[in-house]
Amino acid sequence: MNPQTRHFILGAAGHVDHGKTALITALTGTNTDRLKEEQTRGISIELGFAEFDLGDGITLGVVDMPGHEKFVKQMVSGAGGVDLAFLVVAADEGVMPQTVEHLGILDSLGVSSGVVVITKTDMVDEDLVGVASEEAAELVEGTFLEGKPIVPVSAHKKVGLGELKEALKQEARVLPRRAEEGSFRLPVDRVFTMPGAGVIVTGTCWSGAVAVGDKLILQPGDKPVRIREVQVHGRRSERGSSGQRLALALHGVKKDDMDRGFQVVAPGAAGLTRRLDIRVDMMPHYKGVLKNRQRLHLHHAGREVLGRIVLLDEKELGGEGGPRTGLAQLYLESELIAAVGDRLVLRFYSPVTSIAGGIVLDASPRSHKRFDEQTLEVLSVREDGDMIDLFRQNLRAAGLGGLPAAEASDLQDDPTALHVGKLLYDRELLGDLVEQIAELLATYAKRFPLRMGIPKEEARRKVKFKGGAGQWSALCQELAIDADWAVAGDRICSVGVGEELGPALGSALQAALHTATDELRTFGLNWPGQENWAQESKIFSKAANDPVLSEFKPSEVMRHLLDHGMAVAVSNEYIISPEAHDDLLARLREHFQASDEMTFAGFRDLSGLTRKLGIPMLEYLDQADVTIRQGDVRVVGAKLEMME
Repeated sequence: MNPQTRHFILGAAGHVDHGKTALITALTGTNTDRLKEEQTRGISIELGFAEFDLGDGITLGVVDMPGHEKFVKQMVSGAGGVDLAFLVVAADEGVMPQTVEHLGILDSLGVSSGVVVITKTDMVDEDLVGVASEEAAELVEGTFLEGKPIVPVSAHKKVGLGELKEALKQEARVLPRRAEEGSFRLPVDRVFTMPGAGVIVTGTCWSGAVAVGDKLILQPGDKPVRIREVQVHGRRSERGSSGQRLALALHGVKKDDMDRGFQVVAPGAAGLTRRLDIRVDMMPHYKGVLKNRQRLHLHHAGREVLGRIVLLDEKELGGEGGPRTGLAQLYLESELIAAVGDRLVLRFYSPVTSIAGGIVLDASPRSHKRFDEQTLEVLSVREDGDMIDLFRQNLRAAGLGGLPAAEASDLQDDPTALHVGKLLYDRELLGDLVEQIAELLATYAKRFPLRMGIPKEEARRKVKFKGGAGQWSALCQELAIDADWAVAGDRICSVGVGEELGPALGSALQAALHTATDELRTFGLNWPGQENWAQESKIFSKAANDPVLSEFKPSEVMRHLLDHGMAVAVSNEYIISPEAHDDLLARLREHFQASDEMTFAGFRDLSGLTRKLGIPMLEYLDQADVTIRQGDVRVVGAKLEMME
């Protein structure tokens, strides 16, 4: 396939039995009525497809959309992804109800170009052809077909086909080339199996490109699939892209796993949602009223769901002289696969008739209140604002929850954003967070002056950070780079004050700590226990009667000494000085140089510890890999060997 060929999708729409299928057959040589029932009844029931080479490097994938009112769902399915259309009006009947509805649907779905075709001209005289042409011209005023060519044809006698082909070529020639940028999306309109190929899905590629071997996602269901084969307009190809009719052979799913309205997408391209923010536009032909909380049928990408509409900036739409456009939120009764910019059609619940079109402004919004100024401002930026402004608005709205980086792949380097893990944060909000943490730290230091700092988990709760502990830890590490506080283990603490990382201490507290440290050294390995230390130590007795030393309590002193490396924890209730610890290791090395093993009695003689303290000490040494227990004896551990 010539890579320079320009591919577009042509939609054929119009009232039932106005000659769409016959016209497509005459133009392309392909009868798009493939079902036996279609051929028997003479009407299209399902979507039909054909390829039409216009020449000059332009190829159209033609979608024949059913005209009967019972099959509007199929028609809407085919209209998605259409670049240009021809609207068929039979000369012998003129404009009919489905002509009007199909035009409204095509206009609502954003079709940008096309041609009006007056068919069956061989069945009437020239005057009736002129009347039908005038009716059609009046009908398309204010739509994408206003001012477009009106071409009379007869498929039966093959009259006017050349003129129609030339008109379509001129319209297609000025269309912008379909870009392959963006994430791949293919709404499925047919599913079947073939021997040797397995499950096949067909559809019009809405965006992006696909190649053999690509790993994609089937939605809904979030099922991973791999592309075994790609066909473009019925011919095998290594890749397919936006604007082409594709058939994909899928590995990883069964035929029963999917149906029309499913989508094959790149990861993250479109998600499941039960709520949409949209701009809703009433169709010109509909003169009734759309009321708040009205129940509707929603048609989108071949899928139909029920839902209710909440009008956000108008009391109601339509009616005599009423507004015909507004902002709205849709609450869906079933999940839909949607993305920002998608087009959709709204039809009344009963009687079922097309009334409005919509464009998705937010595919996963929060619930909104009606007439809320902030909500309307946000949606206004989403609709008309600069992409950078919209990104920054979303970033700020995400707050400390963060914005998924995958949703802003092109703007992750924006100077207002800080990238931490898989999330983006607004730097201005983080500046406020840095100050908030500093205030928490100062308050905590006043309450607990001997502690190194506030636990990270406590700080997370106090600032009401909704993310997990892992994300909080990563964020704190990033913020600490330019903050006047630091992260040390499970704590957030002040920087550059005191002997280590920790709060500044007054002279009275410093003197008391030196006394406590000296006392700990005098204990050696024979720790008296926290309670006995408090009762026997003069410094704790003094602190109990001194307001300046009100926080000088054994538990706080122990925590401070451990945090600052001035004590070693043997167990939760047993600490020793670093000097006593190092002396014990030296004696153990000396013992194992003379003997391969050590009994408890030998350890008791070596350390001078009774069973009460000797057992927890030995368990500590085992856990630290200083010694290894083998039955009732210990042998040298790897850590002690490394110290030799």
